[in-house]
Amino acid sequence: MNSKVGQVLTNKDISRMFNVCAQRGIRYSGSLQTRIQHVVLITAFHKAPEDLRRNPYNDRKAGDRLLYTGEGRYGDQRMNRGNLVLKQQMEKGYPVYVFEKKSPGKHIHLGKYKVLCVRNEVQNDSERKEKQVFVFELHKLESKFPEHKSAV
Repeated sequence: MNSKVGQVLTNKDISRMFNVCAQRGIRYSGSLQTRIQHVVLITAFHKAPEDLRRNPYNDRKAGDRLLYTGEGRYGDQRMNRGNLVLKQQMEKGYPVYVFEKKSPGKHIHLGKYKVLCVRNEVQNDSERKEKQVFVFELHKLESKFPEHKSAV
């Protein structure tokens, strides 16, 4: 992964670079049945009112921590697919790369994170009805350990 913190990428760039799908907030390479290689999270902190129906998730930053709402727009969320991938990251340790959506098609790389814990919370869904969600607390990893050595 040659993406640098602060770099702006398109959805297509992220999909190609990380070998993940171009949709969803939780994207991963590999399989729950075999092995997850890495995870890409897409978050949005500042949403226009018209975006809330498609993206009702209440993600937020707290210093070097990210509180990331799991996937599932309608009804109570379930611990499967992307939510299960994030939960298992606590044990398996595969990398999680976080990108913030800044505008349609433009995402800024926030860095590499690890999942510290998961808890339940009540949030509104796309129809403004209360539902149970998973909130994953992630901690940003130090960037003093580069992934690739540069050729000098």
